[in-house]
Amino acid sequence: MNSLLAAGWELAMSDARNVSVIMPTRALRQRRVLLRRALDSVLAQEAVSVVPLVIINGSDRDAELTRELQADRRLRVVTLEDADLPNALRTGREMVDTNWFAELDDDDVLLPGALAVRVQALEQRPEFDAVVTNGFMRDSAGDTPNISDVFFVERDPLRALLCHNWMLPGAWLCRTHTVGPQVFEGMPRFLENTYLALRLATSCRIKFLDCPTVIWHTDTPLSESKSRAYVVGQAAALRRILKLDLPLDVQAHFRSRVSDACNAIARLYLQEGNLKKAWGWHLQSLREPGGWRYFPHTLRLVYALLRF
Repeated sequence: MNSLLAAGWELAMSDARNVSVIMPTRALRQRRVLLRRALDSVLAQEAVSVVPLVIINGSDRDAELTRELQADRRLRVVTLEDADLPNALRTGREMVDTNWFAELDDDDVLLPGALAVRVQALEQRPEFDAVVTNGFMRDSAGDTPNISDVFFVERDPLRALLCHNWMLPGAWLCRTHTVGPQVFEGMPRFLENTYLALRLATSCRIKFLDCPTVIWHTDTPLSESKSRAYVVGQAAALRRILKLDLPLDVQAHFRSRVSDACNAIARLYLQEGNLKKAWGWHLQSLREPGGWRYFPHTLRLVYALLRF
């Protein structure tokens, strides 16, 4: 009887510590090694039972890599035709059937014990819906902690976001029964992590840990954040964020960033020689709060027209 009770307890504990990890990827051949590294870091997690949910999104996926992933019985794999990170995240969340879920980009790495530390934090504090940990930002110069003062962030997570985004991709874990797919609804294609941090900060109770559990690589090849599309998509992403129910001072902060984004797009089109679009985005930058700062840019556009 005692052995049966012990076995039942172990089974219950094992079910309680099942963690789904949503892993969006375009499954590009050039990023195969990075994806494998990310998967290895997830599958090596101890003291939890991990279910990697690999969401391949985009028609440019590598066929051989896709077959490899689909043949790996340790993974649950789904393919989506459109390269759309918000949709991939939402699809992954809808697949979750465990008590906890997290996320990891295909070029980042979970540190040993990352998931167990997060689960334990929420097990000990059932009043919290999510946990966000510190993490390392890695570039050619080395590793830098993302959060310099966790206590400052914990006091007012929403307004701390106005100073610095405290939530690295892959640094969080949520309680499944209190954080549903709706946190991903309306997510813009870019600034996804900022949007998610805002959703969690305004609708959930977050526990913060000053314990690095992830390495976020800042200089990955073919990274979306370094693409032309990222620059062009910033204004639309910020306008989507402004549709959230945010306090007035937080809205004002993100509204001021719209003029910056419009100016960056105008500069991009000017460099490309597309004066019509450059003018259009420049005028948008002037109309936004704080846009007067970019009035001197008008002279550059006039000069470009005279030379045209």
